[in-house]
Amino acid sequence: MGLLSVDLLITLQILPIFFSNCLFLALYDSVVLLKHMVLLLSRSKTAHGEWRRMLTSEGLRCVWNSFLLDAYKQLSAFGKLVEEFSSVADFLLVYIDEAHPSDGWAAPGISSSFEVKKHRSQEDRCAAAHQLLKRFSLPPQCQIVADCMDNNANVAYGVSFERVCIVQRQKIAYLGGKGPFFYNLQEVRLWLEQNFRKR
Repeated sequence: MGLLSVDLLITLQILPIFFSNCLFLALYDSVVLLKHMVLLLSRSKTAHGEWRRMLTSEGLRCVWNSFLLDAYKQLSAFGKLVEEFSSVADFLLVYIDEAHPSDGWAAPGISSSFEVKKHRSQEDRCAAAHQLLKRFSLPPQCQIVADCMDNNANVAYGVSFERVCIVQRQKIAYLGGKGPFFYNLQEVRLWLEQNFRKR
């Protein structure tokens, strides 16, 4: 899983949902404004009330902060899964090709203290995985490894950005959705609970 930072991952996950909410608020405001204008033009007495817009900087901040709160809860949920089920399952994080290298398709607003350049060698990728481990504190029960430079783990599991796979008896027993949009830790928890709880 190639990450420049946990904050960037969270931002990329919530941006599409945030923008769809902004679009909804803009449409809502347009309909209310149109209704208000029609009432004004018809000289209706009900048109004299104050019109309050929903799409304001304060409204957008509230929507953004609610999405951030949900996303951070999901990040801590992975650590809790590892801690809770490490007695019955082995957890392995595979660092794949960097999604946003600082010398390639870099994401804006990333602090210079967490820059990862495009991997030119296996040593570069292992160093980036180590940097990820320092930034994103994983429970000690979860190991981190780096994919080979030919990206065979990435290709074999169709990862792209991030994905949870559960391998049981050398077969894929659960293949989660591709992240960041279809990554669902609740499904993973449910699968683990159904298969390993109270054995």
